[in-house]
Amino acid sequence: MKGIIIGIIALFIFPVLLFGETKAKIDPKKKLNSINCAKILAERNVVETVYGVKLKYDEEVSNLIEGSFQGTTETKTGKRKIVGIEFEPVKYDAEKDIAMATAYLKMSRLKDIVDKDKFNIDKYPDRVIKRSAFATSTSKSQPKIAALRAAEIDAYKNIYKKIGGFTLESQTKVENFMLKSDKVKASVIGALMGAEFVGFSWEGEGDDAIAIVKLKINMKELSEMLGEKIIDFDREYLESEGQATQKHNSIDQKDSSESKQINKPEVVEENIEIMP
Repeated sequence: MKGIIIGIIALFIFPVLLFGETKAKIDPKKKLNSINCAKILAERNVVETVYGVKLKYDEEVSNLIEGSFQGTTETKTGKRKIVGIEFEPVKYDAEKDIAMATAYLKMSRLKDIVDKDKFNIDKYPDRVIKRSAFATSTSKSQPKIAALRAAEIDAYKNIYKKIGGFTLESQTKVENFMLKSDKVKASVIGALMGAEFVGFSWEGEGDDAIAIVKLKINMKELSEMLGEKIIDFDREYLESEGQATQKHNSIDQKDSSESKQINKPEVVEENIEIMP
């Protein structure tokens, strides 16, 4: 009897020793959906760098004593024609259902679709624009992905404030020698181009972690391509970071089995360290 028990145990242990731990089961529909979404979002990010992104934001502190802050930022890209975008091998984390796509575009491919009178791209024929994006089809991972994009938008806003400035107005009321109210409002409407992704990190752990995204603009390069000085800025690069919290009320995406386009891109199966 003892020999039979040992034999059964060995039957289960031996395959693990021989083949290693079993990988997370991959849902092919979710995998393809996440990968294709990440690729489209990476393409969007390339367009934002090349053609720019329109920004509109309002920030207001309505009660300084209570620290009542409210801010909204909106971005938009117009319809743009772009050709020549390529991709590095897509990374996919099967356990978290997170895809990471990195798109890149050689500046030389823009010669036929940009106004050469406005953009002197011939000066940087070997310049490559590279942007990354994350996507998921699982509700559990959605808050992290949403926080990264929100932090990216916040970084856009902060970098524009350094370049284009912003409008600020305030109103303070003192009654009977005591501060009654104190309001501050900042706003801007403008466009930003040339911003590139530097990296991301997290402050804190778990669902309470804050996403931090860093962007940069090569001021010297952008100024030379535009043919004019943008701002009086001594450094070659202008960097800024944005922050955002995770959304907790996420909505499950619909089953992607109805997707009309099914691609099988080159994929690297590995863990993506999106959280600390």
